[in-house]
Amino acid sequence: MITVLGIDGKEVALAGSGSITNEFGVCGVSSTPGNVQCTLNFAPRSRLLDKLVDGSLVIEIRMKSTSIDKSITQFIPTNPFNKNVSGLFMDEESADVVFEVNNESCLSEEHSNKKSKTSSPFYAHRLILKNNASALYEMCGGSGEEGITTLSITDVKPKIFEYMLYYVYGGKLSDIKLKANAKDIINACDKYGVVHLKLEAEACYVKSNNISMDNMMDNLLYADSKNLALLKEAVMDYIVANKHSIMDKVSFDDLPGSLMKDLLAAMARGEERTGDDADDESVKYNRMRVGTLRKLLDEKGLDVDGSREAMITLLKEQVA
Repeated sequence: MITVLGIDGKEVALAGSGSITNEFGVCGVSSTPGNVQCTLNFAPRSRLLDKLVDGSLVIEIRMKSTSIDKSITQFIPTNPFNKNVSGLFMDEESADVVFEVNNESCLSEEHSNKKSKTSSPFYAHRLILKNNASALYEMCGGSGEEGITTLSITDVKPKIFEYMLYYVYGGKLSDIKLKANAKDIINACDKYGVVHLKLEAEACYVKSNNISMDNMMDNLLYADSKNLALLKEAVMDYIVANKHSIMDKVSFDDLPGSLMKDLLAAMARGEERTGDDADDESVKYNRMRVGTLRKLLDEKGLDVDGSREAMITLLKEQVA
C-alpha cells in the first residue's frame, strides 16, 4: 500500500488493492499479482506541490508479507512402504506360501512315553521372500508358481521361525528376544538366508557373552561353522590378550588352519604399521575390524555374510 502524506501528516493519496477514488484521481491496480500501478491522474503535480514537507514529497509505503510462516511445523506423512509391507505379515488372505513349522509338544495323554507332533502355519509371500530370505524363496519354487505352496519346516522352533519371518517383513526384534534366543536365531537365519538378522543376533551374542578359557574353543569352532566373523574376532582378541596363560593350557591342534589368518590379524591390530606395510593396501584391509569390513561392503552393496578372508577378497576386487 502506498500513501502520499501532506504537511500535516494526513493521507492525501492512497494506492492499495482494488480501485480507490480520492480527491486527486483514481488508483488502478495491475493484473499482475504483487505489482500495484496507479493511473496517470493518481495525483496531479500541481496539487502535490502544495503538499510538500520542507520541499520534499513524503511517500509512505506499507507492505504486508503474503508468505507462509516458516516457523510453523508442517505435517508431512512418511513413505508408507514399510508400513504396508509389515502389514502383510501373517496375512492369510493374500499369502501364496504357507510354512508348516513342526513342533514337538508335551507328552500326550494317551501315550505318556511319546511326544505328539503339531505344526504351526505361517503365511508368507514369494515376492517379499525373494530379496529378504533367499533360501526360503528358493524352496517356494519361484514367483512363477500358481496357487498356494505349502512347505514343511522341521528344523526350527515355531517361535524362532516367527521371529525370523517377522524380521523379513520389516519387523524389529527387541534386545531381550535376541539375547534369549541368539544361537537359535543365528542357526535358523544361516540356513534360510536371512543374513542381516543373523548378523544382528551375532552382535548381540558377542555383546552379552564373555569369552573365557572354558568356552573360547567352543565359540571359535561355532563361529567357524556358521561364518560368524565377529564372534571369531572376539575369540581371537581374547587369545591375543591372554596368550601367555593360554599357551600351556589349551591345545590348538584340532583347529582348522584357516583360522591362523584371523589370529595374525588380531595380533597385527595391536602393532604399528612400519616400512613397506605402511602403504600396502592388503595390510590395511587385514588390520581392519570385522565391523569396518562389513560397513564398507554394505556401502558398496556387496555380501556382508562371510569370513574375514572372503570379505577382504571382495573389497580387493572392487579396487582392482
